[in-house]
Amino acid sequence: MQSRLLSLCIAITSLLPSLASAQQVYNDLSTQPEGRIYFNSVTPKSKWDLVHRKYDKTPTVIWANLYLPKEMKGRIPAMVISHGSAGLQEKDVRRWARAFNEMGIAAFIVDSFSPRNIASTEADQGKLSPAANDADALAALKLLATDPRIDSTKIGQIGFSRGGGVALDMTMEAFRKGMIDDDTKFAALVAFYPGCSQVWWATPAPKLSGTPLMMALGEKDNYTPAKLCQNFAEVMQRDRQEVEVHVYPDAYHDFDNTNAYFKYHPMSTSAQKCPQIQLDMEHGEYRYLQSGEKLASLGALEELTRACIMRGVSTGANLKQGDRAEADVKAFLRRAFQLP
Repeated sequence: MQSRLLSLCIAITSLLPSLASAQQVYNDLSTQPEGRIYFNSVTPKSKWDLVHRKYDKTPTVIWANLYLPKEMKGRIPAMVISHGSAGLQEKDVRRWARAFNEMGIAAFIVDSFSPRNIASTEADQGKLSPAANDADALAALKLLATDPRIDSTKIGQIGFSRGGGVALDMTMEAFRKGMIDDDTKFAALVAFYPGCSQVWWATPAPKLSGTPLMMALGEKDNYTPAKLCQNFAEVMQRDRQEVEVHVYPDAYHDFDNTNAYFKYHPMSTSAQKCPQIQLDMEHGEYRYLQSGEKLASLGALEELTRACIMRGVSTGANLKQGDRAEADVKAFLRRAFQLP
């Protein structure tokens, strides 16, 4: 009996690659599929490579889950959801897909980790460049724009932590043009507690995509502190980026989680004590964000970063502030998408 079970397990295992390859990979959504959708992205090694199209063009097949409102009248808006270092979470569906569907907005929850055999980057962000999250969001944007159910002029992006960094990057034309040749662009961007210790910007001001941005920050966040993002928002506003900032009291990183919890992560890395650095993708320069002083080289930046990176951060839900942030996001999207 054991030998028969072993043979059966071997036979099933041998089928797994062919079953995976049998999944349809969509280049457009003209057939209007639902549920899990497989599509092509790329995996740049750095944001510099993405901006300058120096990445390997070999497709990386990723997937996303599409959630549609129960009632749809005409073409509807859509939101691309980009997860953080912990990967997909229950809240992505329970709070955000639900909230968007209630508004008559489709939700497209992108998984950047599982297709690349990554569970989490909390303890090692080097497992995958955040440029891959950018690329996946742009690939999702291009794909959704082909769906006859979706209004291609009203596709937004919301991201959390690492995924929040995607929203910051998408304010700049240089990132959008890293993968998109036509005029397709995001119509709204929402960044929840993104990391703002090292930010991509340019001096003089970069060419902007013209997309409004909302930042949702936690007052007690010791993973990606609110103050650093407030500093960056002032620079963005100075350079004519439309951005509204919300800081939620008594809120830690991941405060919008729908499950009440508080947790200390001793091995998670944070740049909270690092000086704020502007990474200039257009000129290959590195500056202190607020003073504008240049660093001598990339090596100097790497040495500075190694010296200030620390471990040990806290995360936790605040159900009251999570609900408040949800209401603020809905109000922001109504304005951005010109919804009733």
